[in-house]
Amino acid sequence: MERKIDRFDRYMSLNGLNDNKVTVQLGLSVGTLGKSRKEGRDLSDATIERILNFYTDIERVWLVTGVGEMLKTPTLDANVRIVDKSIEVTKAPLIGQYAYAGYLSGFADHEYLEAQPIYVASKRYSGGNYVAFEIRGDSMDDNTRRAICHGDVVLAKELKKDYWRSKLHIPKVFVIVHREEGITCKEITEHDVETGDIVCHSWNSTHRDFTLNLRDVAQLFYLKEIKRDVI
Repeated sequence: MERKIDRFDRYMSLNGLNDNKVTVQLGLSVGTLGKSRKEGRDLSDATIERILNFYTDIERVWLVTGVGEMLKTPTLDANVRIVDKSIEVTKAPLIGQYAYAGYLSGFADHEYLEAQPIYVASKRYSGGNYVAFEIRGDSMDDNTRRAICHGDVVLAKELKKDYWRSKLHIPKVFVIVHREEGITCKEITEHDVETGDIVCHSWNSTHRDFTLNLRDVAQLFYLKEIKRDVI
């Protein structure tokens, strides 16, 4: 009897995917797919949800039950704009919520970044290193028009470490890639140049401010644009 993992293997083969690429893209524990192939095992419900949230062309019913077609029938959304592909825009790897852990170990790995989905910006920005992040949590959601909500995608440009030695232009919202605390989006309101301490502020009043030190930060990104309902 064909299992869910067997059907997903067919999808992987069709799209040139391997276990390593899928594990990184979905933020799975190493070996998850291999263990699912063992006798008496299968994909867990949580893994199924990650697959369907990331590979959005897969039909849920087919993956779960085997009934119907593998791929969704393309439809034209009335709200979709037809974009002139001759117009150059900024493109960046898109780091989804479930890929946060993988990014911490792979942000310097060209192959890892190439394996991520691509975010297409609304326009062309000046040169630099751009990465798009899917926001996790409600700490920057203050129920106003400026809110950065759970599931929003922010396009951010890396601020090179040379600039960290001077006073940051604050208050300003950054995506902070911290070696221990992971990836977070916060407004930096204070910066002690001598000690390297930064104060991170949440717009949601239920979250307290906290202090990090830049020596423990791998990357700082400042926001260029925000999009909703991208993923």
